[in-house]
Parts: sequence; structure tokens; C-alpha cells
Amino acid sequence: MGQVFTIPPHVPFLRALARGLLERGDQLADVTVLVPTRRAARALVEEFLAQAPTDALLLPAIRPLGDVDEEMGLEGAAPAGGDAGDVPLSLPPAIAPMHRRLALAEIIRAHGDKIERPIASAAQAIALADDLGALLDTFAAQDVDITRLKDAVHGDYADHWTETLRFLEVITDSWPDMLASLGLTDPSARRAALIEATCRRWRDAPPGPIVAAGSTGSLKATADMLSTIAGMDEGMVVLPGLDTGMEPRAWDALEPAHPQFGLRLLLSRMGLERDDVALWPAAGTEDDTAAAARTRLVSEALRPAETTDAWRDAGAHLGDVAEAALDGLTMVSADSPQLESLAISLALRGALETPGRTAALVTPDRNLARRVAADLARWDIAVDDSGGQPLAHTRTGSFLLLVAEMLAAQCAPVPLLAALKHPLAQGGQAQGLLHRDVEFLDKRVLRGPRPAPGLAGLADAITAAATRPHNKLHEKDHARARAIHARLETLLTGAGAIADTAPQPAARLIETHIAICEALAATDTLPGAQALWSGTSGEAGAQFIADLLENAVLLGDVPLSDYPAILGALMTGRMVRPKRRSHGRLQILGPLEARLQQADLLVLGGLNEGVWPQRAETGAWINRPMRAQLGLEAPERLIGLAAHDVAQGLGTREVILTRAERADGQPTVPSRWWLRLENLVSGLGKTIDSGPWLALVRAYDRPVVEARQIERPTPRPPVDKRPTRLSVTRINELFRDPYAIYAGHVLKLDELDALEADAGARERGDIIHGILERFSRDYPVTLDTPMPDNAYARLIAIGEAMFQAAATRPAVRAIWWPRFLQVADWFVPWETARRARILTTFVELKGELSLPLLTRDFTLSGIADRIDLFTDGTLAILDYKTGTAPTAKQTDAKFSVQLPLEAAMAARGAFEHQKDGSAGPVAAQTSELAYVELKGGREPGKVVSATGKDKDAMTTGEDALEHTRALLARFEEEETPYISRPRPQFLSYDGPFDHLARVKEWQTVSDTE
Repeated sequence: MGQVFTIPPHVPFLRALARGLLERGDQLADVTVLVPTRRAARALVEEFLAQAPTDALLLPAIRPLGDVDEEMGLEGAAPAGGDAGDVPLSLPPAIAPMHRRLALAEIIRAHGDKIERPIASAAQAIALADDLGALLDTFAAQDVDITRLKDAVHGDYADHWTETLRFLEVITDSWPDMLASLGLTDPSARRAALIEATCRRWRDAPPGPIVAAGSTGSLKATADMLSTIAGMDEGMVVLPGLDTGMEPRAWDALEPAHPQFGLRLLLSRMGLERDDVALWPAAGTEDDTAAAARTRLVSEALRPAETTDAWRDAGAHLGDVAEAALDGLTMVSADSPQLESLAISLALRGALETPGRTAALVTPDRNLARRVAADLARWDIAVDDSGGQPLAHTRTGSFLLLVAEMLAAQCAPVPLLAALKHPLAQGGQAQGLLHRDVEFLDKRVLRGPRPAPGLAGLADAITAAATRPHNKLHEKDHARARAIHARLETLLTGAGAIADTAPQPAARLIETHIAICEALAATDTLPGAQALWSGTSGEAGAQFIADLLENAVLLGDVPLSDYPAILGALMTGRMVRPKRRSHGRLQILGPLEARLQQADLLVLGGLNEGVWPQRAETGAWINRPMRAQLGLEAPERLIGLAAHDVAQGLGTREVILTRAERADGQPTVPSRWWLRLENLVSGLGKTIDSGPWLALVRAYDRPVVEARQIERPTPRPPVDKRPTRLSVTRINELFRDPYAIYAGHVLKLDELDALEADAGARERGDIIHGILERFSRDYPVTLDTPMPDNAYARLIAIGEAMFQAAATRPAVRAIWWPRFLQVADWFVPWETARRARILTTFVELKGELSLPLLTRDFTLSGIADRIDLFTDGTLAILDYKTGTAPTAKQTDAKFSVQLPLEAAMAARGAFEHQKDGSAGPVAAQTSELAYVELKGGREPGKVVSATGKDKDAMTTGEDALEHTRALLARFEEEETPYISRPRPQFLSYDGPFDHLARVKEWQTVSDTE
């Protein structure tokens, strides 16, 4: 009969284990030691070497429990009464993980069609396959026959559980049949079978001295192996942190969420009582009274709920050790995850100040782990998260996804720029050259509504950018844009071939995708394959693609639009872990990786409910009663395992517990273990130190100079740098928001349109203006025929031609063509009635008026959309608006003086020529100023007068001219600032330069009222 030992939490486990094995005097080379993880195996080797009495030492065979079937050569198992290894164990090979996911997804889709519950997409099927794979693993881990699911639903359950069971036929019927046809077996079932065979082999022919250390036997197969080892003459089991001091009443009341529940269950499976477990001999040599007192305190704090009445007497048996137990324990409750992260980083950074001192963060919260790693980088301390990084977040993985999204979106601006701005995208050129070209396309070509699909659409957008009226490409820039396009055509060879909307073989998509990725990743010195697949993330990405290609036939034919989602779904769960520690004294670990590890300072982070511990979820497939009926463990069992990890960590001499009081804008709930510690210690009349960390965090980020609210900017450039020319529309801006004039005309800044923007005011305005301008030119007013025959059809024909010219921006036509048809219905009868009193209509007239100021002349310019010469010799000045027109009230208040200024200019003969060079109207008085709203919709068009009821057009125009002259004169004085938003009540939108003026930093509520 073997022996079962325990090492208490306050004793460094691996150090004591190594010391104990060395002290036993056995031939170490003949011993096999099984530990929970590879990390623990490496750490145990280091402990043996550190404690070895000589430089030469033959180490035992140290292996992780999880790899026992792979590394110990367990090819055969003996039947009862036979010799070990006489009969081979005939187990089919395990199905590969990628093969398993895609095969499950394939039968899920087929089964969904069979039960008339079709699966929407391959990506959804893969997600369901992952869920069902996890359910299969749960059944295998707990040695429950999956076919028992068929009897799990009865009349006491709601009808939807019957539907769920019908779907689960995928794993009860279809999945075993598929595995049998392939000659494969499920990995978790195979592993359990191998371990079972190993146990039979060891019982019949013991392998020699064997030690299983550090496992709680949470898996049924592992528990069976520990039981087998404990039953061998040369077998030893060393349990982590068995509470031998807990009173029997509490021991008998343990529930699944308790840290000792798993160990009690394991001892029961072994047929042992707690008293049968001895203290590991070397563990008694660790003399740390404070840490031992901590173990007692934690045991009391985490006692079963139904026995917490004993806390009333806690002072009697803990009072003498409470101070020692709290020595070295710190609890930090930060306001936010950011402050929690920085507090942890400062604590870890502080540990490095002592030579040789080690520290570790243990947390299941990978976001917290990444934050801490980023914060440590402030001091050039590189620490990798041992939990790894999702493949999709790595350099190579993110690039693969971005290029796939670009191809699926047929080079739409946002995915195109996202892929080509990735650090891996170099396009066969020297570092940064492609990025400069892409930045040029971003700013000069791709802004505004989305172009037509594909590289052909990009070519059309380049052509359109060279002819557009605003911010157009000049000859040199146009040539550069065409050269970039030609380069992209070469790099994206094959993209057009897979752009067909019809589903295509998955292997073809993958191969084309990878070829394009490699072409983009190439540099002037490295071929694409070498640049793309190098490094840890590159190797992981290459293995992922190799697995995917090997099993691509299972995906069948795939639409290109579905490909990125499939790729992302398959990357889910693929973690890229560092191959070696990036720092010799600091570590960031997950709870599993941290088992049996030790550090001088241990930080347990993220101690909030839902994070650590995670919520006890039953899963989507079976409920609690079903789990009990099937013999599956309660979901709280996982909380018990997490509690054991925390209890073990609290045994460290110096421990910092941390949590964030708010996350994602919501208050959080402290972990149950946090609250129990606080409540028990408070009942003892003690407090737990919060340490200096939060004060240090606040001091660290506190500015050297006290922060103050900035003031509204008031730039005062020299007079000779101020504009001497503005359009009449910019006069409105000068009055409403002078800072915008300063930014645009003094600093020479241009506003950038959004990428893939909606069909904006500029685009729709240009098209509608162009249509009506051409209609007026092609069908001018004559005495005999004021309106042409079939005017509506002629207007629609012009509209067709104009919208066709905008084909490079499909969104413009999609949104505005239906509205234009509504506008045309309104415009034709309105224009017919209007022409009855018009002699001539002038369109698109450019005019200039020089205004003498104190030291120099100022040029006022404007483009009148339309000027009608009435039969009485007066003019009407009209402005087409595809948005909301200004009101007469705004005009009177001088917030919109465009049309009145054009009236003043027309009175002085400023509009001499139309855009085509023909003569404009002679100087004349204006009798009408009006905006013509052309928005489509319920009210497709209407006329909005720009003059008040008691004012005529010329009075309004002259008043506006005098107001403008005075305004310009003020800005000729250097003391006059270009203030930002002096009249915000008349600005119903954010200005293009508000971010430059930092408006939101100085603007108060009263400013917006």
C-alpha cells in the first residue's frame, strides 16, 4: 500500500517536494514524478537543481499528468491475470482538433436541416460545434456515457428541452457514427480510456517508484490514476493544501463551492479518511509562523456556510494568531480596472528593487493581465502573459483576418485601409513606403461615400477625384494615385477571381487568401512567406492555416462573404503562448499555470464575482436537474477549484488581493472570498492593510502642474496672414465661428470627410445643382415656349446622365435617385408656373466685389445658383438647398447673409459671366431672395423666403453688405481674435475644427443654451 501526504498552503510546494524526495535517499533516476502542468514540471527541475548537494544529479522522470498517455509509452494494457503489455490496446487514433470542429460543424448543419432547424451560416455551425465539443469533454471528464442524454428529458420539463434533445442527437447518434466511419475516436474519450488502461497496467505490473504531486483529482480519470498510485507499494500521492485541522462538523458540511470539497471527494474515491493523510516530511521543516497563521485564518474565513456560527467564537482560537496572519496581507480595492492594473504594476515594479526578489500576478482576467503587461512596459519591463494571447489578436492572426475582411468587402475603403495599414503590410517595398501610399489614398481618394466594389471601383474613384470640384487631384497626385492602384492590382492578384458571389471551394479561397497575404507581407529584403510566418505568432498562424487546409474539404463551398466569419470562428480558442519566460523574476499567470508555482510576492487580481470566481453556469444544453439525473457534477464544482487556487495563493508570505469597484461603468460585487475575509477579520476587531499602492497610483499620474480648465482659444495672427478673400458663404462662418476661418484660411487646413460616409450634402448638392443647371441651359426660357414639351421626361433624362456619372459612389444613387424623382415631380409644375414672368434665367454665375478697407482691399466672391430676370427688369436670386434652408429670422440676425450679399453684388454688376462664359445680368435691383429646398420625401420641395415680412430684398442686401464691411474691418485689426464658437446657440452642428479648438474641454452648459 502506498502513502498519501499533504503539503499545507503556507509551505512552498515544489521546494518541499524536491527536498523531501532528496532526503528519502532513493535512487532519483528510478522515480517517476507526475505534476499537474508542464510549467510545474519545469519548476520542479529547477528546485531539484537548486537543492542538489552536488553539481551532478540524475533527475527523476518528471512529467505532466495531462501528458501521461503520450509520454510514457502506454501502448498496451494487460487483461486480468495476464502479463503487462501482452495484449495491445487497440484504440483508434484521436481526431485532430480542427478536424473535430469542422466535422461537428458539418453534421450540425446537416442535422439542423433534418430537424427543420437550419443553421444560418458555417460560422454559427462552428460556434455550436465548439459548444457541443465542450459538452462532450464534460461527459468524458466525468466518465458519464453521452448516450444517457436520450433519457434526460421527461414530462416534468418544458417542451423546448425536448427540442434541445432532438438537436443533441448530433452527439448522441451522428457523432459516434461519423467517428466510427473515419476510424477515429474523440480525444477526451481516448485519453480517459488510455488512463484507465494505464491504471490496469500499473496494478498488474507496477512501474517502480512513482509520485503524483499537486493534483486534486478534479477529472475522473485523474482521480482513478491517483487512487491507483496510492494503492501501489512504491506509490506516493502528495496532495496540495489538504486542511487537516478543520473540525469534523465543517468537514462533513462541505459543499461543491468549497476549496476542500474536491479533496474530500478524492479521498472518498481512494477509500481513505482525512486522518490517513500524513504531512509530507519536508513540509515540517518550513518555519513560517505568520504564514501558518494565515492558513488557519483562511480556513476559518472559508468554512462552510452552515457552520459559520462558529465565527462567534473565532476570537478565542484565532485571537492569538490574528496579527501574525494579517502580517504581509494587503487588500487593494481600486476605483477602476485601470487603477487596479497600475497598482499591481507598481507593486510588481517595487519587488524588483530588492535583488533576487520574485513576484507574480495570478488572475483569470486576461484583460487585467494585458493591462498590467502594458503598464509594466512604462518602465521597459517586458512580461508576457502566460495565459497567452488569442491568435486573432496576434500580429499574424490579425493580419490574416483583416486581409480576409478586405477581400470579402471587395476592397471597400475601411477594410482596405485597415489591412494595408497593418504593420505586416509592406507590399514588397522598403519599410513604410506602402503605408505612405495608403495614407495618400486615405486622405485624397477614399473619403466620402463608398466607391463601387473591387479595384475597378477604386480606379473609378481615382478618376472621379481628379475631376471633382472640391479638393481634386492635380496631375502629379493623379499620376501617383494611378501608380498606387497599379501596384495594388499586382499585389492583390487573384482577388478578382474569388470576388464572385457564388460559393466556391474553401481550399481555393484559403489558397488565394494566403497568396495575397504573402504578397502584401513581402519587403524589399524578405519574401512574403518568411515575413508572414516568422516569430511565435507566425508559427502559430502557419500551423492554423495548415490545419485548415488539411480539413478544408469539410467546409465545402463557401461564399466569400462568409469567409472572414468562418476564419474568425476557427481562430476562437487558439491561444499563442510565449515559448519562454520574458522576465526572470516577474510572471503573469492564469490560475492553472500558477498551480504549484511560488514567488516572494504574489498578487491575486480581479477578485470580483463573475471574474474570480466565474459564475456557475449550467450551459445552454442541459439544466441543473438534468445534470443531477445524468450524474454530472454541479457547476459550483468549478468555483470550488477556483477557491482552492485562491486558498493556496493566500498561503504565500506576502500577498496582495486586488479588485476594481467599477467595470464598464457598472458597480462590481466583491468576490465571496474577499467578503468572507473582510467579515471575519472585522469580527476579530482587526483591519486588513490596504498598502500604499492606491496613493502611489494617484501620485504617479498626478500632473506636476495642477490641471486647470483651458480657456476658449483666441488666436490673433498678424494682419498680413489674415485672408483677403472670402466667399459669401464663408462670411456666415466668420460671424458664427471665426475660428473655423482661422483654421481653414490662416492655417490652411482642410476638412476630411468620413470614410464610407452617407451620401452627404456636398455630393447630393453637386448632383442636384448640376441637373437643374443643365436643364436651364438646355431648355432656356423663350417667348414662344417657356417650358419644353414633355419637360418631366427631359428632366429625368438629364438626371439619369448625372447620376450615371456618379456611379463610382453607388450609395449616392441608391439614396438620392428615389428622392430626385420626388423632387422632379414637384419642380416641373413649379418651374412651369414661374417661367410665365421670366425673361431670362442665368445659372452658376461667378461674381466678385472688391471692398476697400482701412489698409487694403478685400474681395468678396460668390457663386449664384440661379438668377432670374423678370419681365419688370428686376432680379430674383435663388439658391438650391438639398438640406434645410436658413430662415428669414436668421438672415435678419446676420447669421445667414449669403443671398443678401449676392443681391448687393448683383446691384453693382458683379455677376458678369456665367460658368460657360456667356454674359450674366447687368446691374439691377433684386426683388426676390429665396432658397429652394429640394429634399425629396414627404415635402419634396418648397420655397423659403430670405427676407422678412417688413423688408424688401435690396434693403436686406445693403444691410448685409454694411454688416459684412464692418465685420471685415474688425478683423483687419490685429487685436481682434478668431474666437471659437462665439454664438453657439446658432450652431446646430459640430464644426469641422471643433476638436482643434478643444471645444469640449472649455465649453460649459451655459455656452450651449
